[in-house]
Amino acid sequence: MVLRAQGFKVRAHHSGTAYLSAERSMGLRLMLLDVRMPFMSGLKLHAEIRRTGDLVPVIFMSGESFPHEVSDDPEPDAVAFLGKPFRTPQLMQALDLAVQSFKA
Repeated sequence: MVLRAQGFKVRAHHSGTAYLSAERSMGLRLMLLDVRMPFMSGLKLHAEIRRTGDLVPVIFMSGESFPHEVSDDPEPDAVAFLGKPFRTPQLMQALDLAVQSFKA
């Protein structure tokens, strides 16, 4: 709701494999990715996304993980790590970084 209220078009996927099989959006894209997910962790999904050459900016989030867990990712190029619960200003700051990353 927060993202839609800020003018973002939001697409949600129920799993990492669902994301990988979905058609990619064109233009500016960002990804909010939970570290701990069923079947495929966010870290594994991130690695697979990068392996396919997709450079979508990623913001990791988790209520049960810590930033050092994200740094173990084989390609630690995430824009930000948000620990849950996070506040809207934190999310918006991370999104601003992600937009700038995409444009670079």
